[in-house]
Amino acid sequence: MNIWLRDLECCPKNVWKVELVVKTCSGEYLVDFNPDVVEKLQESYPEYSVTRASREGETTIVLRNRMIKHVELDVPPGCYLVRAWVCSGNLWTDRAMVMVRCGEDACVNLIVPRRHNCIREVIIPLGMEAREHRLPIDGLRPAVEFLAKAGRVAIADVRRDVAELVKELKETEAEAAPRYLDAFGSFEKVVKGIREAKK
Repeated sequence: MNIWLRDLECCPKNVWKVELVVKTCSGEYLVDFNPDVVEKLQESYPEYSVTRASREGETTIVLRNRMIKHVELDVPPGCYLVRAWVCSGNLWTDRAMVMVRCGEDACVNLIVPRRHNCIREVIIPLGMEAREHRLPIDGLRPAVEFLAKAGRVAIADVRRDVAELVKELKETEAEAAPRYLDAFGSFEKVVKGIREAKK
């Protein structure tokens, strides 16, 4: 299995530390059913430091070196989920699913997001969590303003994201829709009350 780290323009991305998560589609970690994978990686990449670790509930294979952008792993045939935590803004890549067939190579490209792109994805779940924990929705305004400014996210984009979700919820017949619509409706009012930060 060839694992490449790439930026949002699809170019190879160098990082100095990567924590790989490789597990079967049924959830079994590669390092659990193939524990010598760490030792084999160390032999293949003698200039790297290779260890087993865990991060946020995931069992990881940690590789450290001055520049890492590609790793090749020997894995048995099967279906795998792969992602990585990278020390380039301390971010998780997206997950990728890969099928490895007998005697064939498989290539996985993991996209390393930009830090400010992740912030936009955090703002709406923050509003949902505040609602779930019955926190005052108005207390979100300074938090959203701070995150948007730190992540260089335009409030207009956040308003658009929330408005699209509200529209989708109004059109869906899902059983949970009214509950989510109530939460997003309140959050939409908060976001509409935020002024765009001056550049």
